[in-house]
Amino acid sequence: MTSPDLPHLTFFGDASSRDKDFMVAGGFAIAGNRIAEIEDHIAKLRDDGGIRSEFHWATYRGGAKRAAYEALVDYAFDLVNKRQAALHIIISPFGGYNHKAKKNENRDTSVNRMYYQLCLHRLCQFYGGRRNIHIRLDAGNDSVDICAMRNELCADAYKKYRTVPNCVRSIEPVNSTHVGAVQMADVLMGAIAAKQNQVSHTSPKGALADYVMRASGRHTWGRETPRNARFLTIWHFKGRSGPSQP
Repeated sequence: MTSPDLPHLTFFGDASSRDKDFMVAGGFAIAGNRIAEIEDHIAKLRDDGGIRSEFHWATYRGGAKRAAYEALVDYAFDLVNKRQAALHIIISPFGGYNHKAKKNENRDTSVNRMYYQLCLHRLCQFYGGRRNIHIRLDAGNDSVDICAMRNELCADAYKKYRTVPNCVRSIEPVNSTHVGAVQMADVLMGAIAAKQNQVSHTSPKGALADYVMRASGRHTWGRETPRNARFLTIWHFKGRSGPSQP
């Protein structure tokens, strides 16, 4: 049984800093009727900023691109503040995990598990009763497992939150070069992870991480948002590294 007539919502996500003490994953939940508008706006920011490929935290060097990146950050939080998109973040203490508890497991496996937690306890809980959910994650080994777990995720969501059956209609990897909302998630997750890991950037990344903090209106990423938060949620995962209950 499915609910094809429900409105659609898509989550665009990325993860950062799997090799550091704190891994950060998250992204933007956007109603289907807003996606084209948001993608067009991010494309315009790229064009106006002379960015030929994509917004990308790892390759940010400041300079002439600084204004475009700051405009992207401003746009991200403007969407959140106007309730035109929701930003959901999970921060996980990777430095304390045994990422090789089972054969063939590694830090990528653990990122996949954190994505599962975020999808279940944020996306499915918040939207699974009234939306058909689509999930788009930056392609890579850290998202390949969760992309094959739609059935398990839907079953868990229905059992725990009484969502509509099959509330998650698709989970797919995407090439961030072609998806502006994933690029937006990439930049924010990179900046948040840098702060949470207390990385002292001597490069322009440090200034961009500070800019993201100011634009968010927060003073730290180390404190969770209240349980009733919906449009900006920060969850510090305290359980073991796996798709169990938080």
